Amino acid sequence: MTLYLKLKIKDLLTSPELLGWGIGFIEFWVIMWIFVFSQIPTETLWNLYIIKTNIAMAYSFLGLLSMSSVATGLTYSLLYVSRAARYITKFTKISPLRFIIEDFVGSLVAILIFALIIFVSVIGFSYMKWKVLALPENPFGVIVDLVIAGVALYWFAYVISLAVIVARRTRALTMTSYIPLIVGFIAYSQLWIDLGNLVYVIPMCSLPALLTYHGTGVYPPTGNYFVWLSSSDMVPAINLRLAALSVFMWIIIFVILSLVLMRKSKGIPIEEIRL
Repeated sequence: MTLYLKLKIKDLLTSPELLGWGIGFIEFWVIMWIFVFSQIPTETLWNLYIIKTNIAMAYSFLGLLSMSSVATGLTYSLLYVSRAARYITKFTKISPLRFIIEDFVGSLVAILIFALIIFVSVIGFSYMKWKVLALPENPFGVIVDLVIAGVALYWFAYVISLAVIVARRTRALTMTSYIPLIVGFIAYSQLWIDLGNLVYVIPMCSLPALLTYHGTGVYPPTGNYFVWLSSSDMVPAINLRLAALSVFMWIIIFVILSLVLMRKSKGIPIEEIRL
């Protein structure tokens, strides 16, 4: 592990803003979800199934919100990195490709640590309340989903940061940096509303369905999760292949846009890359 990689991970994991929004704020809603909103008895096997599904929904949606909060911080980080990269790659032995890879790996590790903290807290608090250890049905699938989400959010943040630089509107970063979190809340809204086919179109909206599926082994709906959980009425099930394809397509789009914007940003004087 190189010095830059260590510093990148340390910077993200010790940022007061990221710890406040990505951990503190989300943990508050974890406690509210488990101890206030989820009044489910453990009297029957059906209730136990409902509890386990409810827990899977909790770490799916709240975990995504935590990761989106980190992506908001990444947009700032990537702006400063874009300035430092020109000096680092010019006056050290680190090549531009290696620099990008290390920045990507460091950011991904931090995003996953935040998500795993929320995941463990949901499992832990739910066990405290119901004495039910609701581990995922497919742990490997959940881990893969979290990695894919981290990759998508990293490149999403990169696109936003580079777009601000290319547009020479770096002072607008304060506003545009919240775009990943806004998208995260749009995905979060699926708990109450059904987005229909838009779930395959809006970035990140199909990720909670993939996490819920691998957590429970049950095909989740395209939205309105609370109605799906508490009602016996039939709701449209999500197409998991389209959901996975949507995530991969957005990752490809974000990577291509990042490469295009990266090329255009080379002609911008470093003095203009500032807040």
